[in-house]
Formats: sequence, C-alpha cells, structure tokens
Amino acid sequence: MKYIQDLVKTLHGSTNTTGVFLGLLTLVTVIAATAHLSFIFLFDSVGVPWMARANVASVLVYVLSALLIQNGRHMIAMVLIVGEILLHGILAVAVIGWDSGFHYYIILIMPVTILSNFHASWFKAVVATAVGVLYMALDFIFRNATPLDVIPPPMLQGLHYFNQASTLVILAMLATAYYRLVANAEASLRQQACTDPLTQLQNRRFAMEVAQHEAAVFERGGRPLALVLGDVDHFKRINDVHGHETGDTALKAVAQALREGVREVDHVARWGGEEFLMLLPSTDEEEAMRVSERVREAIAQIDLVHQHQLVPISITLGVSLLTPGESIEQALARADQALYKGKKAGRNRVILAGHEA
Repeated sequence: MKYIQDLVKTLHGSTNTTGVFLGLLTLVTVIAATAHLSFIFLFDSVGVPWMARANVASVLVYVLSALLIQNGRHMIAMVLIVGEILLHGILAVAVIGWDSGFHYYIILIMPVTILSNFHASWFKAVVATAVGVLYMALDFIFRNATPLDVIPPPMLQGLHYFNQASTLVILAMLATAYYRLVANAEASLRQQACTDPLTQLQNRRFAMEVAQHEAAVFERGGRPLALVLGDVDHFKRINDVHGHETGDTALKAVAQALREGVREVDHVARWGGEEFLMLLPSTDEEEAMRVSERVREAIAQIDLVHQHQLVPISITLGVSLLTPGESIEQALARADQALYKGKKAGRNRVILAGHEA
C-alpha cells in the first residue's frame, strides 16, 4: 500500500514528463497484476484451467515489468506490457468470447503509446493506427463467433463489466496523470517567471506586482506597508578581488539571511544586481527598523571564505513606509534616498526615510 501511495505522490508532484509516465506505467502494472491474480482463481473455479494458467503468466509479466521499470529498463517493460495485453486480449476473446470484454484492454495501448515520450511522433501514429485496425479486425472476427469455452452467462456478464470498469479506471488515471503533468508544468513555469535564478528570491517584476497589490490594500484602509531597499556594500570590490563566483556566493548568502530574517507573510526580492527589496505588510516604522537592523547584523556575520581569506560582507538599508496618496514608486524613491544617505554616512547601517544619517 505504501508503494502505491508513493507512486501516486510522484504523479501529483512531478513536473518531469518521463518520471510521471514511468510512475503511471508502474502503477498500471501493479493494478493489472492484482486483477490478473483474481482471474486465476476465477477461471479455475469456472473450469477453464488453461486460462487460469495464462493469467499466472500475465501476473509474472507485470511483476517483471515493474521491476524492469524500477531498474531503468523501461523499453523492455513496455514491450512486455504491450505484448501481454495483445496476447491476453486475443486469447481471451477467442476462448470465452467477445462479450467477456477482455478486448477493452487493447484500446489502452493507444493512449499509453501516445503519452510515452520514448518514441518519435511518426512511430506513435503508426502504433496507434495499427492498434485501431487490429481492434476493428478482432471485432469483425470474434463479435459473433462461438467461443471455445462457454462459461455461465452471469459470470460472463460479470467479467464484461469488470473489464469495462477496469479500462475506464485506467483511462481516468492516464487523463489525470496528463492533467497533473500539465498543471505542474504550468505552475513551474509561473514560478520560474517570478523567481531570480541565482538567489531563488522573487524577481523585480513579481515584487512590483506584490507591492502594487499591498498598496491597493493600504489605500482601502487596510494594513500598513513598509519598504526596505538594501544594497550590498563594496560589491564591485568583492567581484574584482575575489572573482564573480565569490560574488555570486555572497549574493546567495545575503539572500538566505534576508529570507530567514522576515516572516512568512513578508516578501523578499532581488531588486537588481546587488540590490534587494523587502516588503513588510502590517509593519509600522519601529518594527520595520527592528527587522532591518536584525537582517543587517545577520549579513555582517556571514562567514564567506575565498582561498583561506575571509571576505567581509555588509549591507546598507533604506526604510520607508507607504503614506496615504503616495504611489509605490514614490515610496521606493524615498527608500532609495535613505539608502543613498546610508552609503554616504559610511555604509553598513539602516536609515529611515526622512531622517538624517
């Protein structure tokens, strides 16, 4: 049961096409093996022992296929699965009749092949067409043919609806997996569009969208909004003396300190280059200064070593609070002016907009 739960989690959370498909294929093998296991006892009980033995072989095929998938031999597994579906479907309709419904499983080869990303489009088209033609030929040959073994009508009807329901369940699983894959891929793309690739913070564009939203909340009489603009001190010197790789490491360390220094409801973004922005909703002047001072101290304590040499890191921060009738751009401009004052006053400090350094 835990194995199946892990597979389902993989299908729900992954954005990797191959991973989702192989997870789905493995889940199908588990379900198919379980179904064929029940068929062993069913056919044995109705006096069709050779069909029972055929289902023993089917169970072994699906167990082997699951093991092959887990060991990266997915192509061999797919060949085994498709071969088993075809042989079992043809054998079952020939032995106990078209009304048994075993032919439904043959249809499943088409969506599985199309969803697979292991083959070229032309190959998928050929396989899907061949399966369609085969299914129609089987329908023509066996629909009105007399089965080799006659089983009781209630049992035949039960098999028909069981196989029909199983096919619909697997089709629903395929559709769900495809939907999940598309939805997760879209979410991943949205996340990438809003995220700075180096620091994994929000990027400038998304931060402005958040800021505009918070400004609208503030204008409607909602919570206050503090804006903190920071600039890493002497960053060009870090790049020039220690190299751009060290500079990138410094930016990531600063980003981590900023992220850890704020609440979950706050927003931290890379504003550009070595500049960062913090948006602090529901934060008054005193609390904004306290948060800014805390992250300034945390950044000053970062131990960044390059070639056995400690690379000092510090940041200067300018703080402003959005005022009634003021735009986000104006509040940011005041924070930037405060930041500039902090730079002139010696850096590594926090300056509140409208206050002298």
